[in-house]
Amino acid sequence: MEISANTKISKLINENEDVIEVIASINKHFRKLKNPVLRKMLAPRVSIADAARVGGVPVCVMIDKLRDFGFEVEDACLCEEDSEFKESMNTKNKRIMRKENIIDLDVRPILAGGVDPFEAIMAKLKTINDSDTLRIINTFEPIPLLNILKKKGYDYQTERPEAGVVHTYLEKSDATIEVTAEEAVPVQELSYDTVLKKYSGKMKEIDVRELEMPMPMVTILEELEHLNADNALFVNHKQLPQYLLPELKDRNYKWVSNEISEGDLKLIVFK
Repeated sequence: MEISANTKISKLINENEDVIEVIASINKHFRKLKNPVLRKMLAPRVSIADAARVGGVPVCVMIDKLRDFGFEVEDACLCEEDSEFKESMNTKNKRIMRKENIIDLDVRPILAGGVDPFEAIMAKLKTINDSDTLRIINTFEPIPLLNILKKKGYDYQTERPEAGVVHTYLEKSDATIEVTAEEAVPVQELSYDTVLKKYSGKMKEIDVRELEMPMPMVTILEELEHLNADNALFVNHKQLPQYLLPELKDRNYKWVSNEISEGDLKLIVFK
């Protein structure tokens, strides 16, 4: 199989599942790819270049590992971009960020506890001024989160001050447009009660409130794979799962929700 920096991880795994060990040698977080459901969710979206960025290494380091494993490399492989690796790893925007009034948020303890730090980050952003800079301290670049925040009007840059540590700086963009991510918009023409009534007797109910991250999202996506097209999935959740919503949109699912109380949200997912 011939590969390039743009080759999806899913294609590598389909060719030889043992390649997961090679990918995991770059970053241990990729061991999650051994989980079949996580593999279906992550691998089709992550390219070799993406994996290298998350792992904090030049693309060609990963390409070389894969070549040693037995893959052929395209002549046009973008290895020349490695000369720009440091710049690309330390910034994602051409705009020079202010980095004034820096406020730190270390999410490593949150992740160690098996909790998604999304809510903590969003809550922190609500408490700071537009002129402040939030510095998220993590062990990897939180790409899904950054994609959501970019749509909400934030600029970001990442730095790697030392091995295993990633600083992500977040600032309100100069345009300062408050936009709710398109993926976070429920079905407007149908109310929760209408959908609940429509699918009465045709819903599979699950409860993900006691599951550790990322199993709520994984469980929901797994259930949807086996759901009949004319049925709906009724989910008992703690909160609206922000990372899940873009996945639902990509799979052409619609959803409505009803927050009963703090820590108790009902989510109905349907075609």
